[in-house]
Amino acid sequence: MAAPLIQIAVLVFGMALDETYVNRTTVLTGAIAVHIHGFVAGDVGLLVGLYADLGLAVGAYGLYAYVVDAYVGPVFRLVAYFCYSPVSVFLVILTAGPTLFGIEPLFVPALALAGYGNVQLQEYLAPNDPYYFGPESEAAFEAAVEAESGTDAAVGSDTADVSSNATGPTATGATAGSPGSASADGGTADAAGDTHTQGDIDPSGAEPAATGTSSERGILPEFMRRL
Repeated sequence: MAAPLIQIAVLVFGMALDETYVNRTTVLTGAIAVHIHGFVAGDVGLLVGLYADLGLAVGAYGLYAYVVDAYVGPVFRLVAYFCYSPVSVFLVILTAGPTLFGIEPLFVPALALAGYGNVQLQEYLAPNDPYYFGPESEAAFEAAVEAESGTDAAVGSDTADVSSNATGPTATGATAGSPGSASADGGTADAAGDTHTQGDIDPSGAEPAATGTSSERGILPEFMRRL
């Protein structure tokens, strides 16, 4: 039971990375699951072997795109959704046993059945999509990179301003609160303490205010809950 559980865990891990049924990482995790089956079974046929090796190559590109949040083209999206979805990988592993002259006769029917199931799943979850592949175009990716660069520059400038503003009131408060300026009843010292308190920087003011434009997709999107 250990091998099937590990394969399921790998597939679930791929979905959890981008919180979707199919994403840029599920190709690689699916190929890893097929290779685990090959290691356990001891040998696989020609089609399943090619399927697993091609999945590693395509999945490595998908993992890179996931790490840098890059745009992936329509070919990758079609291959990922119809050939390397978790259902596709599951059916390929399930039907990988029987071989005829070293070729799995059920390999193509398994992929066809999985493709039909993925189409039905997409229609069932409409208008939500059971996949996420990052930016929808290269222009959107470039715009996101430029926006991120501008945000980093603005944050660095704000941090420098806050540091310079914090130095002035602190020094003034220290001077005003010196023993030589305190009166007998402590009134001058209290005033200096008030001045120092008013000069303190509010930590909440240094937090970024533009949080409404965050691209965070949530912990469990609606279609994952429905799944």
